[in-house]
Amino acid sequence: MKLDNEVLKIIETAVNKAAQDSAKAAHETSTERNYFRETEILLYNYPALKLKVAQDEEFLYDPEAKTAPTNNRSKDIVIFSTRSTGGHGLDIDQYTKGVKSSMMRTRQEVMRIERALEMINDDKYYDIIPCKYFDEMSLEEIAERFQCDDRTIRRHKNRLVNKVKIMLFGSDALG
Repeated sequence: MKLDNEVLKIIETAVNKAAQDSAKAAHETSTERNYFRETEILLYNYPALKLKVAQDEEFLYDPEAKTAPTNNRSKDIVIFSTRSTGGHGLDIDQYTKGVKSSMMRTRQEVMRIERALEMINDDKYYDIIPCKYFDEMSLEEIAERFQCDDRTIRRHKNRLVNKVKIMLFGSDALG
């Protein structure tokens, strides 16, 4: 069965249109970000991020502190050299570079969060943020602490997270 050129053009146009629509839908879906939720994720993880930076700094300033064995060494413990090992074993220089790179990115994220939190720390309800996200208290527990209704706590939490969201993501988070 042979199709004429007119039918082929119609099919080609339909296929191209469907591909464009599909690409547009995929792009719109992938670019729609939930900045409120991303802000909450950052706040929940803020204490762990701070701890990670501190641990990495400790390792970088004194790499032997956590890795060197005590005087009562077991003969089964292998001590890695702090020099490159030439293709086998642990390359401590590469590992240190990776730790430093990760620490710098994490430190920048911690600093972004801290700057955003500074913008709201004068708010009467600021303590909701550390209670909810750092201490992982429930809204009911926080409401009891503030001696108010949990709906009030939820409203102020959302208001404060929205302010932090703008500080973290700028105008992208407005829409």
